[in-house]
Amino acid sequence: MRNVFGKIVLASLAFMLFVSMSAPVQAAEVKTSYFTLELPGDWIQPQATQEVNGMVSVVFANKKDGTAVSINVMPSSMSAAEISKETTSNMKKGGINVGDPVEKDGMSEVSFNQAGGVGMMWFGSNGKECAVTSIIGKTLDSGKELIKLVKPVDAKLFPKF
Repeated sequence: MRNVFGKIVLASLAFMLFVSMSAPVQAAEVKTSYFTLELPGDWIQPQATQEVNGMVSVVFANKKDGTAVSINVMPSSMSAAEISKETTSNMKKGGINVGDPVEKDGMSEVSFNQAGGVGMMWFGSNGKECAVTSIIGKTLDSGKELIKLVKPVDAKLFPKF
């Protein structure tokens, strides 16, 4: 399961690089079993929410600055530290310039650079589910503002700013 989740995160990051070229799904509210989000006017959801076997994957793109945000949540008993360690290992193997995980506010944070963009990932776990929230763009500011609007079912899974 660990390798599967790491590969899913890598695939999400690759997708996020091309997200601004996609035709958006028109969604003012995004509702999943893990969170609800009212999308502001300058954000789009380039493809429909993916939900398979309890795993949810959602990608958002900012129309103004090209920033992309992805949220991936799945059933897992892994800790945030375990998830971040496995994911960063897979990212390094994939040639991505990634920092070491840092524990902060009950989450594990990892910074990365890819294709000229800066990125940050936050890993959360509650012992039953784990989540990876990622931002990539010229800066992290607009992505953090979007993440502030997430209304989680379990706050342990998502970063707080």
